[in-house]
Amino acid sequence: MSKMESDLTSYDQNTDLELKKIEYDPNGMPNSQRAINVALSEGLTVRLPEANELLIDIDNEHSFQMFMKQMDIMKKYVGATGDTITPSRHGLPGRHIVVTLDHDITETERLLLQACLGSDRVRELLGYVQMKNGDAHPSLFLEAAPKPTLLLKGETQ
Repeated sequence: MSKMESDLTSYDQNTDLELKKIEYDPNGMPNSQRAINVALSEGLTVRLPEANELLIDIDNEHSFQMFMKQMDIMKKYVGATGDTITPSRHGLPGRHIVVTLDHDITETERLLLQACLGSDRVRELLGYVQMKNGDAHPSLFLEAAPKPTLLLKGETQ
């Protein structure tokens, strides 16, 4: 274990090793259509990455701290130019992070970098299976739909 990983394991919020429910059809192959169907039935928005973006799905504080440390390397050597961090639809400590790069990447690179940055390991491994099976969207986010803005009389957007 590296010193960085050792330092991070001292957090009480380290839940990386907890078993979590894996939502996929055990009799079929993982695919993005299942996620899209969930989005449609639950009124969620599907967020697909741009060609130069990573979608990082953080489940706990330990993974977020790893992400923060790894971003130093990403900025120095891999061309990360910024990130946007928002709570996931289930709330903190879950986070959805979009990392922007200064160049386009392949789907394989996307999955590799997302996993290296601490994104949900199950999600990334199933994303790899999806990619190998020709799925068009092995990386995506399901997000709460934006709430409509009420305008007062005379206001415009």
